[in-house]
Parts: sequence; C-alpha cells; structure tokens
Amino acid sequence: MYGMSLVAASYMGIVINKIFRALCGPLGGIITTYSKVKSPTRVIQILSVLGLLTLTALLVTNSNPQSVAMGIGLILLLGFTCYASRGLYWACPGEARTPSYIMGTTVGICSVIGFLPDVFVYPIIGHWQDTLPAAEAYRNMWLMGMAALGMVIVFTFLLFQKIRTADSAPAMASSK
Repeated sequence: MYGMSLVAASYMGIVINKIFRALCGPLGGIITTYSKVKSPTRVIQILSVLGLLTLTALLVTNSNPQSVAMGIGLILLLGFTCYASRGLYWACPGEARTPSYIMGTTVGICSVIGFLPDVFVYPIIGHWQDTLPAAEAYRNMWLMGMAALGMVIVFTFLLFQKIRTADSAPAMASSK
C-alpha cells in the first residue's frame, strides 16, 4: 500500500519476525525494570495504547500514503509494541500474585485464550486479501488489530485495578 517493493516487504517481514522477535521481548523486560512504571501489566497497557495510536496512523495514512519510510516506521513501531508486550505476558500472573498451586492452570487457560486467534485470524485475513481490494483488506486488518488492542487495554486496566486492590488490602487490614 505504501509503494513498497516486494523485496522491501519481504525484508520487513524478516526484520519483524526474526530480529524483533528475538530483541523486543527482552527490551520489554528492560523497560519494565528500569522505568518508573515497574509493572509489566502497566507496560503492556502503555505499549497497547502506543500500538493503537500506530494502527490509527496506519489506518489514516493507508488511504493516501505519503512515503514508504513512514509506512515502514509505523509497521516497525507496531512490531516493537507487539513483541515487547509478548516478552511480558508471563510476568503478569506473578505480579497478580497467582498462587503457585494454580499457576499451571492459569498459564494453560491464558494460553488457550491468547493463542486461540491463531486458529481464525489468518484465514479471515487471507479471505480479505483474496476477495477485497488491497486498501479495504488493509483497513480491515488495522481495524481488527485496533479491536484486539482495545481489549488488551481494557483487560490490563481491570487486572491492574485488581493488583492495586490486593496491594492495598494488607495495608488496610494492618491499620484496623
């Protein structure tokens, strides 16, 4: 959509799927450790907001692309937010103080829910790419991503509220 050649698009795929996948997860951990935030749940939420803004920019610029560099930058930023968040997934149950005796069940249920979209997202996107004009297919992909990130933002907000309530409960109990 941005006038990118097939070679450039393939190179982008390699960078995102190989290099970003290896580097951005640890970068998410470093951001959590050394930033003021210190909460993997909150960092995932912030990265999701950044991803949502990036998808909005992709959606707006998709209909009238100004430059290949802008498209590449936005897609790389989106890849960073995705893989940095993925590096923090399994820190959230620990932050939420999930008891060790149900940690396996928690991870199993989260894995089923989290990876279930892999079953249907690719066939849906493939159908869009096969049957719709390119601009409309990309618009649908960006909208689907925005909906998913919206859910991440809501659920991380709810989880962070629960964590904050649990953190304040011992303080309230000791003050009685």
